[in-house]
Amino acid sequence: MPQMANITVKKADGTTDIVYSAVAPSSGDKSPAIWCAKAVSTIPKHRPVFSLLTKDNGPRTARHASGVFKFPAVSMVGGLETQVATVPLSFEGTLPTTIDAAVVKEAVWQFGNLLVAALTRAQLEEGYAAT
Repeated sequence: MPQMANITVKKADGTTDIVYSAVAPSSGDKSPAIWCAKAVSTIPKHRPVFSLLTKDNGPRTARHASGVFKFPAVSMVGGLETQVATVPLSFEGTLPTTIDAAVVKEAVWQFGNLLVAALTRAQLEEGYAAT
C-alpha cells in the first residue's frame, strides 16, 4: 500500500515545480487522501486541491478509484484576492483484482501517459476534442 507523501509536479511552463503537500491520508475505504498546493495562496480556499478515493466494488472483484482536482481561479478585486471560479477536473476507474497485477499496472500507466500527452493537454486547454 502506498504511503502518504507530498507530490511534486511541473507547472505549465514545464520548468517550475509545484508541491502538493500531503494534507490528510486516507483512513480507509471511502475516505480520500487529500493534497493541497499550499504555496499558491495564504488563503486556504484559494489553493488547488487534489483528492483520491478508493474502495471495493460491490462484489469485491475490483477496486474503484476516483480522483478530483479543484483549481481555483483567483483575481484581485477591489484590492482583495477573490476566487472568481474553479476549474474542476476528475477521473474514475475500476481496477480488477481478479486479473494479473501487471495488466492493471500497464493500463494505469498508459492512461496516465495519455492524460499528459501533448494532444490530450491541448484538447483540454482549448475545450475542444481533436477534429
